[in-house]
Amino acid sequence: MYISLIVTFILLLSIIITGAQNSMPLELKFITWKLQMSNTVLIFYSAVAGAAIVAVLALPKLAVKYLRVRSLNKEISGLKREIAELRNQNIEKSKGKMTPG
Repeated sequence: MYISLIVTFILLLSIIITGAQNSMPLELKFITWKLQMSNTVLIFYSAVAGAAIVAVLALPKLAVKYLRVRSLNKEISGLKREIAELRNQNIEKSKGKMTPG
């Protein structure tokens, strides 16, 4: 967990440094659109768009993991109940054997 946090911080820091060092105006042309913005804004929007794409692509995997964890937790609860029932049965059987008949 800490490694991913450190890597994210380093990437964010490099984006900020790159944006600060390249703040000249830029004319961006795409088919019929013409946009004029600074390099910093373009770098920032590109980083945000990349992060959004990664988040969207990671959602299905996270959803599958969440559902798997949920089903495993239900299974664990069922097994704990079964263990408790078996212990109670075992205790009752051992008490029955201990009483003189």
